[in-house]
Amino acid sequence: LQTSRRSSSDCWQQQPCRSQTRRRRHRKKPGADEATNLYQRVKMRFEEEQQLLSNSPLPAKLSKELQKIFASLQLSGASIKFASSICLGLGSPTDSRDARLQLALWMSALKDEASEAGDSDKDVLAASAPLLLAVDPAFTPEDEQLLSSLGVTVGDPTSAASRYSALPLPCLAFLPHAPNFVINNFLYENWSKSRLHGHVLLGNSLASLRTNLSAPVLRQLGYIESAAEVCVEAVSSSSLANRADEFFTAFNDISLQWFPKIEKDFIGEVESSLGEPVYDCADDRLKDLLGF
Repeated sequence: LQTSRRSSSDCWQQQPCRSQTRRRRHRKKPGADEATNLYQRVKMRFEEEQQLLSNSPLPAKLSKELQKIFASLQLSGASIKFASSICLGLGSPTDSRDARLQLALWMSALKDEASEAGDSDKDVLAASAPLLLAVDPAFTPEDEQLLSSLGVTVGDPTSAASRYSALPLPCLAFLPHAPNFVINNFLYENWSKSRLHGHVLLGNSLASLRTNLSAPVLRQLGYIESAAEVCVEAVSSSSLANRADEFFTAFNDISLQWFPKIEKDFIGEVESSLGEPVYDCADDRLKDLLGF
């Protein structure tokens, strides 16, 4: 029996989500005027979701916990402002309200509480050359235009993996319901004590993934399983969204996580044991759970 195996470097670009492929294949390419109107509608809808989110207690809760993390990082000599932020697996804001809400949450997480002091423009991005990067094969031209208007560079899924470990620290990694193999690849690319310590993750709860995924799946997601052992949840997924919340589908199982204490021996032992991720895509059920 032959198995189909894919390395960490070629999965996302070769196999985007099947539903995304169908959706984009059947969309008629709009003319110039129609494309402009579509972008304006998407932008207006995003701004509506952004306003809705700003009226909820969620942004203040995230800001409070981020300030605590910044304070701890400062004790270690790190900057208290993000030098970069990357978003993986957002989906299409043109097609999805959840994606628009998630984008609004990402932008909100990059704001501190300076507005309470009367400085509404101050944010937690470093003033010198901040880098915002978003990568998802589902992005439409309108999505890319919206992201560009927010100061976000859209990365190419076929070559973005090599940049994961080159982003300046501290870095906010926003992984809203990203495919499991994408999360695993991201952790692998940053698998060192200094890189992990310099990251704050806002995305799928690693502890929840370790608890809920089966052993055959976890064997292929070794970096998720190992990272779950040393990460700390500053804001749990249950406090971000509950089933009665209007934001539940957008934010369920998303938590704020970071890596305050990592033993150097732990990093080396895990990397020696796991090596570069390689995925067995022969089994359709496993492939779905891995996120292909």
